[in-house]
Amino acid sequence: MNTYTQEQWLAEIAHQPPLPTEVPVWLQHFVRNVRRGTIHDLINDRARRVPEKNKEGKAPRYSAVLVLISGDSLYIPTDDAPFPEDATLLLTHRAPSMRTHSGQVAFPGGRREDQDNSPIHTAMREAQEETGLDPDGVQPLALLDPIYIDRTNFAVIPVLAYWEKPMKVYPASPENDWVAPVPIANLVDPKYRYRVAFMQWEGPAFNVQGMVLWGFTGTVVTALLQCAGWEKPWDKGKEPVELFDALKRSQNKEALGDLASGFTAAGPEGGAP
Repeated sequence: MNTYTQEQWLAEIAHQPPLPTEVPVWLQHFVRNVRRGTIHDLINDRARRVPEKNKEGKAPRYSAVLVLISGDSLYIPTDDAPFPEDATLLLTHRAPSMRTHSGQVAFPGGRREDQDNSPIHTAMREAQEETGLDPDGVQPLALLDPIYIDRTNFAVIPVLAYWEKPMKVYPASPENDWVAPVPIANLVDPKYRYRVAFMQWEGPAFNVQGMVLWGFTGTVVTALLQCAGWEKPWDKGKEPVELFDALKRSQNKEALGDLASGFTAAGPEGGAP
């Protein structure tokens, strides 16, 4: 088995994957914008930019997640309907028993391993392990810049991909207890959107089937909806919901004690959960 260093793996970020011959028309504008590398301009949070070292002087570790979108490949977008009715985004729910990010709604993905030659390889391997996904039906479209999570000192590279041949997925690993393609129409619906806050930290959130999608994943989903031009006007100025109140009412089952400790360690501004 070939093995690769982290430096070799990171070098692949400099090269966007070759585009398929026919990217669905409704995804083309989105993909062009993502490949231009503007994700941090949209996130607009310095805590999400990857540091050389964390507060303890340790260099960040790297992982990759799969941002997998499906939908009618022949659909022609309009101003009122920029994506097809069947468009979805694949999400998972991390089991409450997990040591890190327990109970959180997340993209499939995980840490780099030595046999992974690129972030695409990592994201696809982890998604297959977690959801039973068949990689042959997936077309990688773009690599995003690394985004930081200070709680675990991980820099995460989202891999945008098109699910050309959707199939049944399921929790194929003890890491997850729920896996589902979530309608993009729900994610852009203003009634499912709000903001959560704790101490001085504040961030976007979504109601996903009674669960709170927030933190890293909520931040990335928000930026990508803006990047795609799919976001609908919603009340961003409304008083945010207190994060722990929202989580207590949700189906997340997050470890609130560990979560509070993470915020305390990050300082009053909350860092990058």
